[in-house]
Amino acid sequence: MAEQKVITISKDMALADRISVVSREITQWLESLEEPFNMELDVMRLAKCEGNGAYIYHYVIDRSVR
Repeated sequence: MAEQKVITISKDMALADRISVVSREITQWLESLEEPFNMELDVMRLAKCEGNGAYIYHYVIDRSVR
């Protein structure tokens, strides 16, 4: 499974709904990783955010950085 995730959300969606959708997508992504996400060592970060007709969030996992 990739160590990066791109989530695209419609700009027409309400803020609370966007937050819920992104949270759900991230949770599913982390649960599907072949190498489990280690809360003590790994860091997930928002690498890029675009907003041209839709919100496009680019997340990445940096392993063992802490």
